[in-house]
Amino acid sequence: MEEIYDYKKVVFIDDDEELVSVYNAILERKKLSKYLVHFNNAKDSIKYMKNLKEEELPDYILLDLYMPEMNGFKFLEYFEKRMKKLSEVIEVYVCTSSRKKDDRFKAMKYPFVEAYLEKPLSSDFIELLIKG
Repeated sequence: MEEIYDYKKVVFIDDDEELVSVYNAILERKKLSKYLVHFNNAKDSIKYMKNLKEEELPDYILLDLYMPEMNGFKFLEYFEKRMKKLSEVIEVYVCTSSRKKDDRFKAMKYPFVEAYLEKPLSSDFIELLIKG
């Protein structure tokens, strides 16, 4: 009989396919990969979240800042203005390779951004988010 856990859902928005592949492989071995939903760009993640029922929403968003089409800053702005209800229930972690202090300052001004983290993230951190 399979055990049922109250695992958390994480949406990972990052255009680094190689990094995402590594995370997925690690989580697959731990049987947690179904809790990590990946998008190459912010626009697709917004479309996805707009169509979810409340109980299907992710608990966390891991967001890269520099991506094509719609960067992380545009996502944060959109999320705050147009998805206000979601920003009250979903925790956002900015995950970037940028070491610019201005980037950190701009990202952390949003009240729903929990932390500004440098990539690569440890797979243990992602596992910790999922397992709550």
